[in-house]
Amino acid sequence: MFGASEGGSLESLYQSTRSLLTGEPRERSATEQLEDGCCEGCPKMSYKQRLIGFALCFGLGVLIEFGSFFRLVELVKGNPKPFAVCYTVGNIISICASFFLSGPWNQAKKMFAKTRVVATIVYVSTIVLTLFCALYEGDIPGRAAIIILLIIVQMCALLWYMLSFIPYARELVSDTCRRTCCDC
Repeated sequence: MFGASEGGSLESLYQSTRSLLTGEPRERSATEQLEDGCCEGCPKMSYKQRLIGFALCFGLGVLIEFGSFFRLVELVKGNPKPFAVCYTVGNIISICASFFLSGPWNQAKKMFAKTRVVATIVYVSTIVLTLFCALYEGDIPGRAAIIILLIIVQMCALLWYMLSFIPYARELVSDTCRRTCCDC
C-alpha cells in the first residue's frame, strides 16, 4: 500500500502526465496557486536587487527596534503600547527581510522545518503575547516586567532560529552555555 504522501505524489504525476499527453492544463494545488500569487506580486529581481532589498528592509527593522528602546521609560511608567508595538513591528520587518533572499513561501517552509519549528513557535507566540499584554486595556499586574520578559524570550528564540542556519552554531552555543553554567 502507498502512504498518503506517496499517493499524493502519484496523483500529481498522473495529472502531469495526463496534461502532457492531452494538452489540457493540470489542476494546480492550493500551495502552487499561493506561490504563483506571491510571485506575480513581485517582479523577478536580480541577486543584487534582492541583497539591496534585504539590507534596506532589515536595516529599517533594526532601526525601528532600536528606536523602541527610547520608549522603555514609558513602558516602566505604565504605558507599554509605544515600546511593545515599535519593537514588535521592527522585529517583524526584520524577519520579513529574508523574503527578499528566498521568497516568502520558501521562508515559511524553512521556518517550520523540523529543526526550526520550536524556535518559530516560541518566537511567534511571544510576539502575539507581547502585543496582547501591551494592547489589552484591562489591568495586568506586573505588565512591564511581563513584557520585558517576553521581549527577552523573543530575542532568544530569534537568535536560536538564526543559529539554525549556521552549521554547528547551536551546538557551539549550547556547549558554551553548559560550560559556563556548570563552572559556577
